[in-house]
Amino acid sequence: MIVVGAGALSACSTTARLYPVEGPLSTQVPIPVVQASVNGIMGNNGPITMMMPGGVNCVGEWSSAAASQVAYGSGSLLGTYGATYFSGVSISPGRGQNPGRAIANCTDGNQIDVEFVTGAGTATGFGIARDKRGNVFRLLF
Repeated sequence: MIVVGAGALSACSTTARLYPVEGPLSTQVPIPVVQASVNGIMGNNGPITMMMPGGVNCVGEWSSAAASQVAYGSGSLLGTYGATYFSGVSISPGRGQNPGRAIANCTDGNQIDVEFVTGAGTATGFGIARDKRGNVFRLLF
């Protein structure tokens, strides 16, 4: 494990975008895009914050299992929604992929569950999110 510069890496952040594809938010015109700030993205965990439509704040934590094999079962978000919303993309067990999860609690009582995959050593990836209100999102960052 490399310790030198670890503080600088953990401070890196990126913006993720959540695009509603099912549920009440997906029927709005125009469809709202939720932006999330993902901090510590070059590490294995950190805080995530997002602003939902209507100005509702959501705060939580994300975590990623670096360099582990990825296999999503039928009960997972990517297993359930991936074939529909990421058609043509295959996630198979193997190295070079980092599976991750995030949970964010919102000030209005909503909760957002996120499942994602990033490329090893990158701050880019994709995933699926779902909230307690029946909204399903495509996640890109």
